[in-house]
Amino acid sequence: MGQQQLLLLVLSTVIVGLATVGGIQAFSENQEKATQDALVQRAMSIGSDILAAHKEPSQFGGVNLLADDNAPSASDIATAAGFGSTTPSADGAGDRASCTISFSSKVATVVCSSDGSGSAGASTNQSVTVEVDPSASEPVSTTKINNTSI
Repeated sequence: MGQQQLLLLVLSTVIVGLATVGGIQAFSENQEKATQDALVQRAMSIGSDILAAHKEPSQFGGVNLLADDNAPSASDIATAAGFGSTTPSADGAGDRASCTISFSSKVATVVCSSDGSGSAGASTNQSVTVEVDPSASEPVSTTKINNTSI
């Protein structure tokens, strides 16, 4: 082979290698964003289900989040909202993603998180916190993403 052919071969190998690395990096960033979007969507969905359960009369299985006496527990809220436990799945956010429902001071809190260990080397922990406060002007709101208040 001539020197020019070897130079073109090396150059094309470097270009293909850089394109491959760039593609893998873009895929990883896109996967992290998709996981975060799925966590936000799932937490908001669970929060909306909790608000719907609050609006349902207790005779039909609803739960009153604003009760001063006989306040519901987190498991009461989860049952009324149609979840089997206080840890519903975080569908669409990966295998190692989960959500937790808690209740304190007339506000239900949903925290969905993922440890981020998925394919393509994504390794960032992600979490979303949604609060359900029926007395607020915006009863279901996202309050934190990745432990940063918004």
